[in-house]
Amino acid sequence: MKKFILLLTTIFTLLSCSSDDNGPSDDGPPQADPNTVQLRSDGTFGNILTNADGFSLYFFSVDSKGDSNCIDGCRTNWPVFYTENLTLDNGLEASDFGSITRSDGDKQTTYKGWPLYLFSNDNTVSDVNGDGVGSVWYVAKPDYSVMMSQAQLVGRDSNGVETNLTSTYQPGDEQTFYMTDDEGNTLYRFINDTNSANNFTNADFSNNGVWPVFEEQLQNVPSILDANDFGSIDVFGRNQLTYKGWPLYYFGQDAQRGDNFGVGFPVAGVWPILNPDTEVAPQATGATTSYDVTNQGATAYIFNGSGFSDTSNPDLTLKRGETYEFIVDSPGHPFLIKSVQSIGIGNTYDSGVTNNGASSGTIVFTVPNDAPDTLFYNCEFHSPMTGTLTITD
Repeated sequence: MKKFILLLTTIFTLLSCSSDDNGPSDDGPPQADPNTVQLRSDGTFGNILTNADGFSLYFFSVDSKGDSNCIDGCRTNWPVFYTENLTLDNGLEASDFGSITRSDGDKQTTYKGWPLYLFSNDNTVSDVNGDGVGSVWYVAKPDYSVMMSQAQLVGRDSNGVETNLTSTYQPGDEQTFYMTDDEGNTLYRFINDTNSANNFTNADFSNNGVWPVFEEQLQNVPSILDANDFGSIDVFGRNQLTYKGWPLYYFGQDAQRGDNFGVGFPVAGVWPILNPDTEVAPQATGATTSYDVTNQGATAYIFNGSGFSDTSNPDLTLKRGETYEFIVDSPGHPFLIKSVQSIGIGNTYDSGVTNNGASSGTIVFTVPNDAPDTLFYNCEFHSPMTGTLTITD
């Protein structure tokens, strides 16, 4: 009996060794499930968002307000993407993701407020066939500097009256194609700016709350745009992105993504939107800029014209090589351009200046190329009547 048991043990041992010779008897440690949102490097588009299976995700330009406008039959070609348990590849931030409940009751995942979709004509994980479809569908990327929106323009004038506007800034209904930041906030240009020159922002940024400069370092843009059309300028030490030479701004009264009230302020067309049809910003012509200057007692010079309306002691930004007229009507208060902020006739700056110190007449100042970065205007007799002249290229 003992010999029989020993034989069975030997056979079992041999069988076990034979099994070991063929490799491990299990499949190793269990593999983690793939992340529900992944980051894939594409040879054409760079980093793009995909679902867990690796299929490309997309933004819809009509969704700039953050709700989904792809409903009914649209969903056949552009299936809604939704994941309840969000897990992310390295390089993606959970704070950029959210979810909405659509008008049809289904849920949809969002990225930076843009609802996410798949495309039915992407047949393999390497496909990005949906980008550029109808000029309103774009592959979802984490590093867009700007995006494109298509929506109704609703201008708000200086009296707070809101009016639907067309792309030509006339009253009417029309879906207009325009540029936003990466989160759907409308961007604008100022019709009085010139190529790569911000003619609106004050040196102390005191009016930046009304039209904040768009401070952005260019990374990537939607495929309908040409990255070569973008640039940047220095605005009193801060960076402002430009498009076709136009400095880009926000509007302070646009409280929510998708708002575009600025197209009507102060009247329609002064602050237009931008898109690929936008013309290149004009070069500065060197035309003379004129200011009418009067006085308010011995406390202030009052400026009118060239953007001012009864403005007390404004600070001005002047450009080298351009000409400015100060049409002065302030008897008893000689208007002096100076290198030092002071009363008296010392330290006047006379290079390029004619009729400096006039109290009734026209002072002409053609700013020399070697003018200092800061000058001043001052009454000869009264120190409160003064302002700063910031000189730029």
